[in-house]
Amino acid sequence: MENYIKIIYKKFLYGTVRKEEFLEMRHELNNSDLPELKNLLAEEWNEDMYSEVMAEKDKEDIRSKLNFYVEYDKKRLMRKRMTQIAAVVIPFVFILSAVLYIFQPAAKVEKDFVVTVKQGNRAQVTLPDQSKVWMNANSKLIYRNGENNTREVKLIGEAFFKVVKDKNRPFIVSANNIQVEVLGTSFNVNARQGSEIIETSLVEGSIKLTGSELSQDYLLKPNEKAIYSTSTKSIRIEATDNEVETAWKDNKFQFRSERFGSVVKRLEEWYGVKIISKCPSIENDLISGAFKGESLETVLEIFAIQYKIKYSNKGDSVVVLYN
Repeated sequence: MENYIKIIYKKFLYGTVRKEEFLEMRHELNNSDLPELKNLLAEEWNEDMYSEVMAEKDKEDIRSKLNFYVEYDKKRLMRKRMTQIAAVVIPFVFILSAVLYIFQPAAKVEKDFVVTVKQGNRAQVTLPDQSKVWMNANSKLIYRNGENNTREVKLIGEAFFKVVKDKNRPFIVSANNIQVEVLGTSFNVNARQGSEIIETSLVEGSIKLTGSELSQDYLLKPNEKAIYSTSTKSIRIEATDNEVETAWKDNKFQFRSERFGSVVKRLEEWYGVKIISKCPSIENDLISGAFKGESLETVLEIFAIQYKIKYSNKGDSVVVLYN
């Protein structure tokens, strides 16, 4: 079996591995501890396959990339860019892991990973350092092992982070002009594209918020939320309920004292549909509720009863709300 895995691995390096072979190699590597992995691949690394000897750092980068995986519920493996970046477009959240990395001989090993989650979907990602990220619908994550011995992530959208503690390698999340720096902790960041608000909620540990447009750094304690305004370049900190802030990662759609119009926008992303609201009289009403596992039709029926509104379907992806 080891010889067979080595053959598949060599094909992997040259970019000629078939999908079935790749999945089998991934399974074997995921069930091997690090010393076994090093011993198994050492012989291949030491062969004269490259125009130059591979540096230890490049070897470690490959091992990191082989440990990068995404969990989701549909058995699809999508390869986006073949050389410079590993990218994922993920349908839903469940339990399948995919290693996404394409290596070309004698090419420079890049450090960027990109994960994109479309509307109506959610995903859980395990980064090379074993930190876990739960990604909400319509979100994008770019991970990089930074220079200066840091772990760096750029986020567009919403994600919950559970960061592995490493006092020598800070974990930094960049969202617009705000940087969230941690050593090891759990927190939620909501930085929707086009929104004038960036929210960071701390579940446990501690985090520091910095930014070139901030007059000072801010420290958060558990059960606090920082709300940054991109228009005024200011931050306010308030107490929060983390059950509400992070409910989405447990597949629960929850809202508390939130504008009806805002909830409708969130429903669009949650279910992956376009919703046109023609109910201006209730657009700014504050509503609360929670749904888990219900269909969009069930949610709309509840809204129709509660607010005496009607809805109709226009095609497969458009819903119209009206009085």
